[in-house]
Amino acid sequence: MDSNALNVEAKGKDEKYYTVAMDLGSIKLNGFDVFLFGTPGLLRFSVMRNIVTSGSDGIIFIFDAIHPEKDDSAIMILNSIRKLLPSGIPIVFLANKQDIEGARPPEVIRTQNYLPEDTKMFPTSTETGLNIKESITHLVNVIYEEYSSLLQILRTYENDVKGLGEELNKDKVEIRNFLNNLEIKRFIELDRVSKTYKVKSGLKYLV
Repeated sequence: MDSNALNVEAKGKDEKYYTVAMDLGSIKLNGFDVFLFGTPGLLRFSVMRNIVTSGSDGIIFIFDAIHPEKDDSAIMILNSIRKLLPSGIPIVFLANKQDIEGARPPEVIRTQNYLPEDTKMFPTSTETGLNIKESITHLVNVIYEEYSSLLQILRTYENDVKGLGEELNKDKVEIRNFLNNLEIKRFIELDRVSKTYKVKSGLKYLV
């Protein structure tokens, strides 16, 4: 993953280290600044998970391919995450630890956990990097598809914020918050003096 990622970990009783707050990393993919927030995989860290999940454009959900006994907790976490997000938020699944002998392939994990057949699941290894970039690229592509029509509208109204609000049926406060959020996501650059914005150049569909 990102060698420069920041994380907060604590040693468990089994002498292994676990994320207790979050991991934070970032990568750049063809004009997209992709920020990755890793949340704890233990049920008791629901508060931190809820904070990090809020506002996400997509989810990468990791199954432990070696330990099927962890699946029940994983599904409980997955269901709690889904309740927090608007419908349609894309989720990509990883069947991790494929570098270890006996790892379950994605189709087995999908069947054992009653996930839909069209669920996108990559066989991965965070140790070797297997399919890590590919899975992130796939998710960003899906997110871009969701935003592509919006980006066209945004380009049309770069010099007409009032018109944008009318087009999107948002009042002044809503359109201000909306544009601030897009600026945080680095889709646009705001000019608060002229009260205009510009869609960030270089955003390209990934392959």
